[in-house]
Amino acid sequence: MNNNAYLLINPLKESSLDLANKIKKLTSRKVVLTPNIAAAQLCLQQELFDAIFLTLTNDQDIQSLIYQLPSSIPIVVVSPIKELASSAYEYENIVDFLLQPSCEARVWRALNRAQYTPILSNTRIEDSYAFIRSETQILKFNFNEIEYFSAFGSYSKVHTKNNVHIVNESIEGLMNILPSGVFRRVHHAYLINIYKITAVDSRSFFVYDRDIPIGKSYQKSINFLFNVKALFV
Repeated sequence: MNNNAYLLINPLKESSLDLANKIKKLTSRKVVLTPNIAAAQLCLQQELFDAIFLTLTNDQDIQSLIYQLPSSIPIVVVSPIKELASSAYEYENIVDFLLQPSCEARVWRALNRAQYTPILSNTRIEDSYAFIRSETQILKFNFNEIEYFSAFGSYSKVHTKNNVHIVNESIEGLMNILPSGVFRRVHHAYLINIYKITAVDSRSFFVYDRDIPIGKSYQKSINFLFNVKALFV
């Protein structure tokens, strides 16, 4: 985990506060409470989270809710309805099910599962294109259309020549699955298509009129990749 925070999506205030207090006691980490998916998405655009605790009730569309959340963040489903457990486990990034109310030992088990269960990406990569989820849709991007990716909290923005799309993948997740021969991380918040670079100086790459900063920790690998070491003296 990245020592960030936990996000609780829970319209039931009393049970939400009880779970939040248990998580704070067990981890000493920040816990952000939101009443619905729309409010959660705003938080996810501004902050990174280690796990999401999502409360479900019978009248909710589970698939729609899950598909609106980042696919790279582990989700623990929380519900007072035991029958929802089997349907919740159908999705790759759901790592546990908490039946409300839950004791501290059971919450601790869920936190550990969120930390250690591998998450499979919902993004599909082919030879020259990628299928990436954007809310409830899956969008197809040809590699030669993508100029760069930028971090957007727990999501990412895909920048093409004429459009910007928000997708349900973090920069870290994209870096791990996209081909390194095409896309390279040049900053903690940017992943660039190396074939779209039009200029470079000691601080930035340029994609036409767009300035992509170079992070200090990435300069060494970038110098080797582009054989422009003299520019970075």
